[in-house]
Amino acid sequence: MAITTAFTITVGNLGASYDITSEVMSFNVNTQVSLAEIGTSKGSMLIKNFTGKFTPGGGGTYGSVDWFNQAVLINGTTTVGGVPTSFKLFHGIVDQFALDDNGINSYVTISFIDALTAGGRSATVNTNFGLGVLASTAIENFYENTGVSAPAQMPTLGGTNTGYAVTTKLLTDNYNVQCTTSNVGNSLNSSISLIITPVGPAIVIPTTITLTSPVFGYELVDYTMTRNAANRTTFLFKDKTVSGTQLPIGDLVTGYDENQLTNYVTTTDPTGSSTVTSFNATSTTKYGQRFRSYTQVGFSTTAQQTNTIDSWINRFGEITFAPQELSFSSKMVQSASADAAEPFWNKILDIESAMWQPVQLTYTPTGCAQQTKMSVIASRRISATPSDCQVTLGLLPAYQYQSFILDDTYLGILDSSRVA
Repeated sequence: MAITTAFTITVGNLGASYDITSEVMSFNVNTQVSLAEIGTSKGSMLIKNFTGKFTPGGGGTYGSVDWFNQAVLINGTTTVGGVPTSFKLFHGIVDQFALDDNGINSYVTISFIDALTAGGRSATVNTNFGLGVLASTAIENFYENTGVSAPAQMPTLGGTNTGYAVTTKLLTDNYNVQCTTSNVGNSLNSSISLIITPVGPAIVIPTTITLTSPVFGYELVDYTMTRNAANRTTFLFKDKTVSGTQLPIGDLVTGYDENQLTNYVTTTDPTGSSTVTSFNATSTTKYGQRFRSYTQVGFSTTAQQTNTIDSWINRFGEITFAPQELSFSSKMVQSASADAAEPFWNKILDIESAMWQPVQLTYTPTGCAQQTKMSVIASRRISATPSDCQVTLGLLPAYQYQSFILDDTYLGILDSSRVA
């Protein structure tokens, strides 16, 4: 049997939703996450408009849709043995609508962004939230509107300024932050990126939209940089012949990760009264100084501040040669992978299950012996048409970006995994 893949594309809000799958010629989605930052997802879809269905004011089926008050939900299924399993590839907000019409041929391009990027452009809220607040609570409070008379921070998608919610899925433990300083940052996302995500450092991953209130979801990763057991899946990739749960390698790019080299770090709290600096003497002597600075960070303790900068200089004080980019496609999975690989292909396509996951790659460089490397997924680019889906995964070396997990087959190897 073969693993097949299908997509459904819906545009809508609390008032109405439209399945436009049959109208879409192609789409692309690019998701990226980084340490100490809020991740982003964005993309576009190309629509054939020869009957004028999408022409604004043209009298067609979608001619009166208010496009900038719509969510874009790209979902799908992977099927093996006649049994489909669903996934959520991208959920976001319409950001641009472009019509290319010469009177004979007509095409529409709809661009979209994730909900946290859309809401994060709002004006910053009260950043003086006090002492010992959980990071997830602070983030949710920033995005949510807490007063009836206050403006909405997120797109309401046909709801009210107090009717939506932002929910956290913890992929690790939560952690405390604090800030007694007002007006930190010049936008909602800049406030979070200054105060909350540099602690650890941590990672925020925008994920899903539920068209009820609506509800906007995101995932949070703490200083361990490693998903917990309940949310962690190690993907196995191999070149040439694959078997079992392995997925195929179509193209693999390797290189040095010199851009992430960090050996000198300074952090300052929001009041400006506590500055901690640390450097890796061995690394600076070897490579020269590579400096990183974070200001107005909401550390709850001095120990938390010290541990954060030590994490940077100890994890990233060396330059590593490692896999950087992996490409493959749904056609390759369909023709090469065993049925047992279907759950893993499904998770690669799912926005809640793909990002910041460990990957084991087994491959043979030209003229060399077979190698096995551990990486972590930092980006995912997907380009799809009705006949194929191309996936490109951006990778980082797991030794720097994952932590030691006792008794884990892949992350529990001494001298190959770091203790957080």
